[in-house]
Amino acid sequence: MIPIDDCKLLVSCCNHKGGLYSVQIQHQQYEMKKILNVGCTGMARYGSSFVVISNSHGIFILDENLKVIKNKPLSTELDLHGLAIDNDKAYIVETKTNSIGIYHLKNDLKRMDEIRISPENFDVSHVNDLYIVNDTLYLSMFSNPLRKSLSSFSSYFPYKPIARGVILEYSLQERNIIKICHDKLYQPHSVLHHDNNLFYCVSGEFLVKRNEEDIFKCLGYTRGLAVKNQTMFIGQSESRHIETLLKKHTNVLLDCGIYVHDISTKLSSFIHIPSEEIYGILVI
Repeated sequence: MIPIDDCKLLVSCCNHKGGLYSVQIQHQQYEMKKILNVGCTGMARYGSSFVVISNSHGIFILDENLKVIKNKPLSTELDLHGLAIDNDKAYIVETKTNSIGIYHLKNDLKRMDEIRISPENFDVSHVNDLYIVNDTLYLSMFSNPLRKSLSSFSSYFPYKPIARGVILEYSLQERNIIKICHDKLYQPHSVLHHDNNLFYCVSGEFLVKRNEEDIFKCLGYTRGLAVKNQTMFIGQSESRHIETLLKKHTNVLLDCGIYVHDISTKLSSFIHIPSEEIYGILVI
């Protein structure tokens, strides 16, 4: 493994062989433990606890020792994806209805409000992840909801090689879309704000970008992203749509795991995860 400060990660894996893993990195070695044996997607720290989303099991709250202390089932029809927390509220991407459901963490996880990105009750833009900075919400999605000429997302899903994805900026205070930060992206995921920069995966191109700059490219589908100092953690999945991707990329690596990448030296190590699809990575 490349030189790296000791740290601990939470890694969520979705769909088949899904689960939640802890990865302890210490003295350039790592130890892995499976925490939940259900498919998981979005994660966020909440005080000394952690909130984890499962499309099949709803909302989990874990204590500082990663023990489940609360679980609230939600409808599996919502197609739950990303999660962010702000002011005791969990903002959860409900992909199927183009919504961000707002759940009160101190009121029995009650759904108190929502943000609608598009009015349709079917997946139009495939909103998938979000990140909150002050009153600004950054969202990644596979198509631009402001393009009125765009037909239903489902009309070209799954995974036709169309670079219509965007990173969108939304004001929580004004409750409206401010602007499109980045566009013409092929399946963006895992948006985060770090050191005054926007980082995100362009999954269909196997890339990680910092603003407009390509800063990492691997040999598989990138999803799941975290940054600590100069170390970047990038998830790589065994894509469910590998045949389509192989038509565009001949050097595809099928292994599922995490790249540990030094942004300064550009050196990387790889940690295998015994799953197929990584969704999120959180440094804890």
